[in-house]
Amino acid sequence: METSEWNPLGYKPLYRELFKKHMARQEELLRRGRPVGWFYTFYPSELIYAFDIVPAFPEQYSAYCAARGSAVNLMNFSTSMGYGRFLCDYFNVSIGAVLAPEKATQPVMPDPDFIVGSRGLCFAHCEMAYALSRIKKVPHCYVTFPYWTREIVGRHDSLTKTPEKIDSRYLNYCVSEIEGLISFLEKVTGENINEEKFREAFKLAEETSKLLIKILELMTSRPTPGSQREICDLVVPGFFVLGSPYAYEFAVKAYELINERVKRGIGVTSEEKIRLLTFGIIPWHSLSLYEYCERMGVTFPVNLFINESVHLVEASKPFESSVRRTIHFTNADFDLMYDVVNDVKHVDLDGALLIENPGCRVSSITVRPLAEIIEVELGIPCLILEISQCDPTITPLERVKMQIEAFIETLES
Repeated sequence: METSEWNPLGYKPLYRELFKKHMARQEELLRRGRPVGWFYTFYPSELIYAFDIVPAFPEQYSAYCAARGSAVNLMNFSTSMGYGRFLCDYFNVSIGAVLAPEKATQPVMPDPDFIVGSRGLCFAHCEMAYALSRIKKVPHCYVTFPYWTREIVGRHDSLTKTPEKIDSRYLNYCVSEIEGLISFLEKVTGENINEEKFREAFKLAEETSKLLIKILELMTSRPTPGSQREICDLVVPGFFVLGSPYAYEFAVKAYELINERVKRGIGVTSEEKIRLLTFGIIPWHSLSLYEYCERMGVTFPVNLFINESVHLVEASKPFESSVRRTIHFTNADFDLMYDVVNDVKHVDLDGALLIENPGCRVSSITVRPLAEIIEVELGIPCLILEISQCDPTITPLERVKMQIEAFIETLES
């Protein structure tokens, strides 16, 4: 197929600066002997900065290994040790990296003093935290959140995660879970929470969250202003380091870049032909797939996976904001999918590309119901691809490209 000029936003140096500052903080705190915690997603990341904790993220590190090419060897090693290949890709990569660090992408995660699991998306996160805590012989803590339903929250906004309502019984339960996490962190650090740092982290998180939401809103402009190869890393400031000054600095500059591009009417490709919605955990081993599509004039103004990684923080409501981040359609009954789809009805879309991922059953189980809702509510066709988040051997990249090209031809005919 014919290709056109590819014109990304230029976020790469911004991400590089964010990671540089994050690692500098890590190194400084390690020199001071601060405790190391391993965290799974959907915990309140602001607490890292309230306690001066050194964080590491098994999921993020596993994605890093996949992008750098070591994930398959780590998963094979995990399987050789008796762990099932049907388990979560991130878990198998993490186990491989812990048991055979010489096979892993360097630098590996620092050894933990404790591990925190969260049931705000994946029911297996708590089991993963427990398994790794047994291997590392360190304490662990679980933070559990409800499976949200229309009865509990009503309608919700799919970007801010603001619910129409929230049943006070469920809110109080969630707040007690977060308070339990704070008590656990006070115990493992030997310190009371620093209230001033707590407030400052949530102030930064509020300003950062507003900018990230604006960036994703601007992505729906025509022509599509940015590449999903860049946008996909918004999970880092959205999930993992929200509440840090460097996440805020990143968001300010990232917003300025995309806002200026939209004002000037500049797109990621010189000739935009097809606009697709996409959803599914990013195939970290094949990020070039987005560039490949965009060079063909196929852009992605909406990525529901990235949209699920942001939420509106209100510094005046820190606990409620922390609960809000878990109100997303992959942690809810299928009724909430209609909110997500209806929220993008204003976007010009020609089709949808959805990823059914054998490395993540939790996200994949939503794909076919989501496709049905998209086809009915938006009136656009869907292509469902089977692509693992960490294992490129599941579906060769060339086969994926052929499937996408055939789909594009049907849209253009």
